[in-house]
Amino acid sequence: MSHCLSSTCPDCPMHQKHAFCNLPEDARAFLAANSVAMEYPRGTVVFREGDRCDAVVVLCSGKMKISASSREGRRMILRIAGGGSVLGLSAALAEKTHEATAEALEPCRVRVLRKRSLEELMEQYPQAAVAAAKTLADEYRAAFEEARRIALPESPAGRLACLLLDWVGREREDHRTDTITMSLTHDELASMTATSRETVTRTLSRFRKDGLIQMRGVSLTVLQPQVLHQISAC
Repeated sequence: MSHCLSSTCPDCPMHQKHAFCNLPEDARAFLAANSVAMEYPRGTVVFREGDRCDAVVVLCSGKMKISASSREGRRMILRIAGGGSVLGLSAALAEKTHEATAEALEPCRVRVLRKRSLEELMEQYPQAAVAAAKTLADEYRAAFEEARRIALPESPAGRLACLLLDWVGREREDHRTDTITMSLTHDELASMTATSRETVTRTLSRFRKDGLIQMRGVSLTVLQPQVLHQISAC
């Protein structure tokens, strides 16, 4: 069950790190005063594909799985959203239903901003409108990277290598480390790489045996990124 928090945006250590968090102090104060701080445990579905969108979710910390499904019920993970992401923004601005489902992969702290308050924020503070545009651009880029990762590598091993390199690249940029926390199951990794769970398990074992990666519990470290780049060709 989610519950409210008392933290405020002006005091958040994430500010200045992401477009929507890098607002002037008065705009962040508006956001703090007109949104609700919440905490969601792992496994919480924050919104579902097809639901009416009446608010956006600013992800302050934690990770969320963004997925979509086909009419036959087949589900595909589109991306993993991290701190600074603004979820539901495109649906809110287009006045459409959510095009994807957001589920907490780990404990998450968020701020929920109603659509009307979002509109007021952008009307009063031009920097917020620019931040919204940058966030939508990031979503477009993420969709492009997903298509590239699925379409360009010629093998399942290449797609998995490309995914690991994408994750490590972001982790290196944010925390200067080549170690990531593997929050997804092998079934979920298969969903993100258009392959099977068995192939993911077999490929990770091969990567580990060949000394390309090191796995300790849920921690995965890339030891030879150059070789993974050669395998991925992405």
